[in-house]
This record gives sequence, C-alpha cells and structure tokens, in this order.
Amino acid sequence: MSLAAELAALPSSALAARMSRLSWSDFGLDLAAQLPRSSWGSRKLYCDRHCEIGLFFLPRGERIPLHDHPHIHVWMRVLCGQLRATSFTWQGPPFARRSGDAVLDADSPVWAVLPEQDNLHELTAVDDVAFLDVLRPPYIDGRVCTYYDAAPAHDDLWRMSARR
Repeated sequence: MSLAAELAALPSSALAARMSRLSWSDFGLDLAAQLPRSSWGSRKLYCDRHCEIGLFFLPRGERIPLHDHPHIHVWMRVLCGQLRATSFTWQGPPFARRSGDAVLDADSPVWAVLPEQDNLHELTAVDDVAFLDVLRPPYIDGRVCTYYDAAPAHDDLWRMSARR
C-alpha cells in the first residue's frame, strides 16, 4: 500500500498522529526539482470520493492567496522549510475574524483546518517549502475553492470579498 493510500485509509482520529511522523525524506523527492520558478505548484498523490492528498511546493516569498475549503476538513503537515499561515474564521459572511497567524515548520504539529474554524487562510513561504495536505472530503460534488481579498471592517472583523 502506498503512503498516500495508507493515509487515506486512516480514521480521522488517527490521521494527525500518523502525519506528524512523516518527514520530507519519506517522499523521495528533490525539493529544488519540485519548486516552480514563481507562484506555487502541487502534486496530487491520491484522490477518491472520500479523500484527496497532495504535496504543495512554494519558493521563498511566494504565497497561496487567501482562500477557503468549503465544508472540508484539512490536515496540513509542513515537511521542509517554513510557512506562515494566516487564518480567519467566518463570523457570518461577508465578515471573518482573524483566528491565527503562525510560522510552521517540520517540527510544528499538524495544522487542522475545520469547516467552522480557520477555514479561510493565506499561506506564505518564509523559505522554500513543501507541505502535505489531506482533505476530507475532496473537491467533488460541486465544492470549489474561492479566493478572497480581505479588508478591515470594524472592531476586529474583516470584510471578505470573493475575487472574480
């Protein structure tokens, strides 16, 4: 069984513990060969109707813009490099509250994004970085990722505007 299929078969309650034991060397890839010249790249490792697993690669200074994962649980494990994760939690669209700002690396715990918490987030590479994402369920049945712009609104709320 492949590593990705093993992760896909695990119950959600065991996933973070298994992911925390993974290292970049488990994937047998050369980071420099995976990094795009700009923006970000990905490699899908597994997908079925219950789970999607992928590796993401960002060169230092690049980012994945503010986006959501509607009705999806996401487990993310940084495998090498450092990644700044800035997250927001919906307070009732179009408003969200900033709920996290952390720099994650291979020594950090698995970051869990829940449908109701941290579901909006922006990821910025502090160093060249590779991370693993496990999504349950995957992007099927009409689910789409939406990208947003955030502007301060009032109190500690931010107004989210979907990009067109």
